[in-house]
Amino acid sequence: MQNIPRPIENIKAEAYLTSFLNTCRDVNIEPQGVFSRNYAEDVISVESDVEMNEKLTLSLSRDSLFHILPEGLFFVEYKLRELGKKNDPEKFKLEEERIQKEKKRIRLFFQPFDTTYFRLRFELEKKVNGLAENRTQFILNKLFDAFSFEKEDKDNSLIRKILPLLLFAPEIRGNKHLLKDVLKGVFFPAKVDLFVLKKRQPSGLSETVMKVNVYIKKLSSKQFKDLKKEADVFALFFQEWFVPVDNRLEFKIKDNSERFILGKALTLDYNTYL
Repeated sequence: MQNIPRPIENIKAEAYLTSFLNTCRDVNIEPQGVFSRNYAEDVISVESDVEMNEKLTLSLSRDSLFHILPEGLFFVEYKLRELGKKNDPEKFKLEEERIQKEKKRIRLFFQPFDTTYFRLRFELEKKVNGLAENRTQFILNKLFDAFSFEKEDKDNSLIRKILPLLLFAPEIRGNKHLLKDVLKGVFFPAKVDLFVLKKRQPSGLSETVMKVNVYIKKLSSKQFKDLKKEADVFALFFQEWFVPVDNRLEFKIKDNSERFILGKALTLDYNTYL
């Protein structure tokens, strides 16, 4: 678990973990309560504890078993309201600290139950994904036959990820927000930038360019060349089906997402591999 990808927006925890884990045995769950839903995604934070053999701890905006039990079963908080009315900040602070410590102990008690329940949901998510992949494979084969794609396209793993979206190409084409989300899914967990700009040609005419940068760090020369070969085929397919006809696609795989600043070390991205 050396490289933990950041959760993308609006993804549930089970789907997030199945994208890079085969098992959920080394994962602990810390539900924070559904009140967090008002301002947080399902996955609030992800931490890796090196001292605990890099066990992952997921903080979720979900209710624990503790949250759904009857209020006051373990302790009552009405004393805080009474102390607040008496205007005694010192006693109020002491009582609040005592309650928070008690809550922490109770949450630790329920954590194994919450984690076990989450692991069952994780296994269910994996099985559902397996069924979906089998059905998707059937659809892919039909689409390949219907559109008579070249063998190079059929064998491209990136194209296979995006192929089911051909049915929705008219709605997706040219929508840069949707296209960016699509590319994030294809290259997950890599960061993806997509923006459209006008470029003036030497002839004086202007053209519209859709620039796509995919940031993947620390690829070896061979890894980069293999990925670039596959990405070049994918870019042609993406241009044909999802980019407006009056746009030109510029597609790059990069190592560094920061611009060069004077005084900082110069990063050449993968230019030295070309």
